[in-house]
Amino acid sequence: MRLILFVVASFLSLTSLSAASGPHPLYGEKIAFDVMRSGTVVGQHITRFREEENTLVVTSETTIDISFLFVPLYEFDYQAVEKWQEEKLVSLDINFSDGGDKTAFNVRREGDILKVRKEGFSVDMQGDIISTNHWNSNVLRDQKVLNSLTGNLNAVTIKEIGKEEIQVTEGTLAATRYDYSGDLRDISVWYDDQGRWVKLRFKARDGSIIDYRCRTCMLPQHS
Repeated sequence: MRLILFVVASFLSLTSLSAASGPHPLYGEKIAFDVMRSGTVVGQHITRFREEENTLVVTSETTIDISFLFVPLYEFDYQAVEKWQEEKLVSLDINFSDGGDKTAFNVRREGDILKVRKEGFSVDMQGDIISTNHWNSNVLRDQKVLNSLTGNLNAVTIKEIGKEEIQVTEGTLAATRYDYSGDLRDISVWYDDQGRWVKLRFKARDGSIIDYRCRTCMLPQHS
């Protein structure tokens, strides 16, 4: 059983991230989710943010452990390190194990080109491509994204569904849902009015439903 963990969407009215503000006003030092399979917690996803001189460093980690009667059935372990300068992705390093199959690749910027190097071959991508590591809502303006599991350039089409009340650890909050098709399918993503990523849902290859339920999303304060 192999899981596909991508999310992209069309971004029209939400607050965008900028080099001046960065992700910290939205997320603080991190955003964390419980990973749920058919309603049961099976892992977690954590994205952390830090500044190193003029570089934003973003680390994303996902761990999933599915067992039955204490017998391990499936494990997924994912790590990504992104570096950003002046709103441009300058490097990305990916390492993950999917059910025992190991994958690694890296991306480096050379001028206006992003070079993807994986398993002995290199692919060039033109322009300011954003990866599918979810946290950067500016990706929702794009029709092409860098797939953070395969290293491929994926074309996507997005449909805004509308506002919904979603469940987070502390209760419920309002967010806008987007569904998309194209190279990436069966994925829904929710962002709040400030452009914060607050939920993810997708269908795994075994047909089960995977939800990311936010642990660090604060409910709005009412006066």
